[in-house]
Amino acid sequence: MYQRLWSWMIYLSGLTLQLLWNCEYDDKVAAGSLNKTQYSGKWYFIMMAADSDASLLKFRAMDSNTFQLTPMEAEQKLLLRGEIRLSQSMKCLSRQWIYHINNKTQEMILEGRPYQKTEIFVNDSDDYIVLLESQDKGSERFQRLMLYGRSPALTDFARLKFEHRAKCMNLTAIFVLEQAQEPCEIS
Repeated sequence: MYQRLWSWMIYLSGLTLQLLWNCEYDDKVAAGSLNKTQYSGKWYFIMMAADSDASLLKFRAMDSNTFQLTPMEAEQKLLLRGEIRLSQSMKCLSRQWIYHINNKTQEMILEGRPYQKTEIFVNDSDDYIVLLESQDKGSERFQRLMLYGRSPALTDFARLKFEHRAKCMNLTAIFVLEQAQEPCEIS
């Protein structure tokens, strides 16, 4: 009973905050100045927002994800390895991506996808990182906001902040990974 009441109080206070928050955020980090050591390590993909349901389609097949972010020997690259648990089979798929960092731009570029840009948003005291992936050229066009956490758990406040940012960016399609099973282990 008290837990449900507490949840409603947090929800209502979050709604109030959303009404008071403006849409200006100052947590964007230039890719070249990202503290690669601080943000290295294990991350969990928790939720995302996109400009359309079609942009979320391939992500809806996921139950949970675990990622390992590692700076590569070449200083201007980051390796992101992932273990993705599928919703239907509950099997884990291994994937990896290499991001190129150019100190002259604000974003990272995914290897093999030159038109896809990834912007980074972080708060030093936060256990979350937000990535904005966008592509306005080529065969696929999209804009999607992705929330990663140091833990697979999501606080109500972090969810409200993320949803507010998405609303400010006109990203109306939102997907939260179900996490029905434990995330796959990553070594």
